[in-house]
Amino acid sequence: MLLLTLFRMQRARTKTVTDIPVLVPCERSEQEGVATWLGDVGETYTYVRVVTQDDLAPVSKRNPIRSVSQSDREFFLAVVAFIKGLEEKDRLAIVKARERVVLALGRKRGLDPHSPDVRRAALEMGLKPGREAVAMELFTLGSGHIADVGWMFSSVVSGELDSVRLVLWWFGKQFRPALYCPDLKSALFTLILMRIVGGQGWGVCPQCGDFFVQKRADQTYCSVAHREAHRVARWRKANLPQPKKRGGRNGSRKAR
Repeated sequence: MLLLTLFRMQRARTKTVTDIPVLVPCERSEQEGVATWLGDVGETYTYVRVVTQDDLAPVSKRNPIRSVSQSDREFFLAVVAFIKGLEEKDRLAIVKARERVVLALGRKRGLDPHSPDVRRAALEMGLKPGREAVAMELFTLGSGHIADVGWMFSSVVSGELDSVRLVLWWFGKQFRPALYCPDLKSALFTLILMRIVGGQGWGVCPQCGDFFVQKRADQTYCSVAHREAHRVARWRKANLPQPKKRGGRNGSRKAR
């Protein structure tokens, strides 16, 4: 609850992402203070710096996404796309992003969607080839998460924020509350998710799945062309005839 409250705070005028600084460990040459809450003394100081909006620019050398592993990057992109789909109530985007989340989470845990166990589960569930992500949810999240998309989102995101701490930072000659992220991966989720929830910053295009910098707070797609392509795809999904179910009044009639 505390972190969710912090997510909704406005950005500070000093270019920090929120009113509460987000801190990460750093080298002494980059330091803006020390981790006073860790109780370090003498030469054992842990130096920290504040992550700013400039760090989040795609061209920035400090951009956390440049330093995380490929599997973590894929997982993060999938989660952001999932968030945007939920915010926009875009069912097609939610379905696509949900599969990306499950596949990325499976890779992080060393689970191959083409493994015999996953294929066997997909076969038992009557899934067509290419839909292994649905079966992987049983292995990565459990049946409860499959039934509730909100439950799934809460679980996977909270897991990434588990190491983030709300601390009291003695900065200069005053106390400041701060969010301490022990690594760049947790900082990445903390910073970008706060911005996404706030409705500004970066987004993930539901059509192509790529990152883009929002020019407006309500921008959802990386380009007009992808916006229109996704709109057409949604219309087709909603309006194409659905396959008829077997059985019932018509299905039980015998051929003459």
